[in-house]
Amino acid sequence: MDKPYHTIIFDFDGTIADTLETIAIMYNKIASDFNCKPVSFEDKEKFRSMKTHEFLKECNIPVLILPVLAIRIKAELKHEIQHVNPIKGIVEALRQIKKAGYKIGVMSSNTVENINIFLKHNEIEDVFNFVHSGKNIFGKDKVILRLLRKYKIKRNQVVYVGDETRDIEALKRIKVPIIAVSWGFNSHSVLEKQKPDALIDNPDELLEVINKLFNFAY
Repeated sequence: MDKPYHTIIFDFDGTIADTLETIAIMYNKIASDFNCKPVSFEDKEKFRSMKTHEFLKECNIPVLILPVLAIRIKAELKHEIQHVNPIKGIVEALRQIKKAGYKIGVMSSNTVENINIFLKHNEIEDVFNFVHSGKNIFGKDKVILRLLRKYKIKRNQVVYVGDETRDIEALKRIKVPIIAVSWGFNSHSVLEKQKPDALIDNPDELLEVINKLFNFAY
């Protein structure tokens, strides 16, 4: 296996950056502007057990306002992103993956500017070969396909790492392997029901699972 031609694409919010509480606070500040229901971080585990559409229904968030809501939150996040911590253990895991010879990228609905501020602040911008932003919240499969074409990455040479049920659904549609991580938006139990290619609970498991997925494929 020629690892330099194999790429690991990471989601950002909840997978690399521990942004969930910060985003919840920002959402609560503007929820009333959209007649949406605020969330309590004390109910985090309740929300983590929901699929994306269930969460939106619980919070009375219409799909049509999601783009505007996301723009407002990302604009506010720009002022706080340097105060957001990486997921515990993820920096070491990323460096291990890079050292093993893999290319690493980020694909997120967050802005490239926010992501780059975070990477630079945490001194890990050198780990990544690319940072890609996609705006299609429920068309992640289409965004990823565009990314693969842009960087000339074959589907059998990539693994995606994400933290939501919608990630699993999107990657299954385009037949790209996904490692689901239970430390982000969705819990282990709800991710497991979606049958990802792999499901892990700690960043230090990443490299071993990535190697297994590629060895299995070849």
